[in-house]
Amino acid sequence: MREYKIIKPESMWIHKDATFEELFNKHASQGWRVISVAYGGGGNILKAVLERDKNR
Repeated sequence: MREYKIIKPESMWIHKDATFEELFNKHASQGWRVISVAYGGGGNILKAVLERDKNR
């Protein structure tokens, strides 16, 4: 069985690629993987959907 999590950057206007990388790596260390990313105007990430095995 899998579980899902939606994360949203605190301020989409000030985050840089390196900050997103740190955010995704932090969640990856807990077993999460990014399965979808939603973008807004100007290519800013609005939210990301993460997935992991519930019985890990």
